[in-house]
Amino acid sequence: MNEYDDIRVLLERYLSPMIARPMLQKALRERNLTPERFKDGDAYKISPLLQRGINLFVAEFDRDRALRELSELCERSHPDAESCQIRIDSENDISVVRNEARRICEEVGAGSYTIQKVTTIVSELARNIVSYASRGVLEIEPITGQGKRIILRATDSGPGIPNLELVLSGRYRSKTGLGRGLLGTKRLADHFDVATGTGGTRIVAEVLL
Repeated sequence: MNEYDDIRVLLERYLSPMIARPMLQKALRERNLTPERFKDGDAYKISPLLQRGINLFVAEFDRDRALRELSELCERSHPDAESCQIRIDSENDISVVRNEARRICEEVGAGSYTIQKVTTIVSELARNIVSYASRGVLEIEPITGQGKRIILRATDSGPGIPNLELVLSGRYRSKTGLGRGLLGTKRLADHFDVATGTGGTRIVAEVLL
C-alpha cells in the first residue's frame, strides 16, 4: 500500500467509510491533490484538515489514539523541509517571499490560519525592509521535529528603528506608517524578538505549527 491507502485505512479504522472517504476527498481537494497524484510526504499537507475531521467525528475515547497514529504516519514519510534566504531589494521581492513562505508552510502541513499568519508576517517584514532600510535579507526556517514551528528572521543594515519601545506599545503614531507592520508582526507571532541600532535591525518571529 502507498501512503494514501495507509491514511484511508487509518480513517476507516475509526470511522465508517461513509464519513471517512468524503473527509479524505475534501482534504485532497483543499490541497489541490488527487489519489492518483498523491505521493509519499503529501500526508503532511492534508494532516491539519484530517485532524479537524477526527476531532469532529471520532468518538472521544478513540480520538487521541487516532490523532497520534495520524501524526506517526506523517512523521515516517515526511521529508525535512529546507530553509531559504531571500534578498529583499524591491517591492517585487515582497510577493516572492510571500510565495516562498506559503510553499514552505504547505510542505510542513501548516493549516490555513497558520499559513495566513506566516505570509502576513513575511509581507510586513519585507515591506519594512524596502520602506525603511532599502535592502536586507529574510530567512524562513521550518522546524519539523519537537516544537514544530516556522522561524522568520529579517535582517537589514538600515538606520534602526527609533522609539522602539513606544512603537511596540501600540501608542506610537506616524504619518508614514512606521511601526504598524512591526506591531502587527508582534501580535501575530507566538514568539517575537527585535534588536535594533544605528547599524541595522534584526527581527525574529516564530509561529507554532
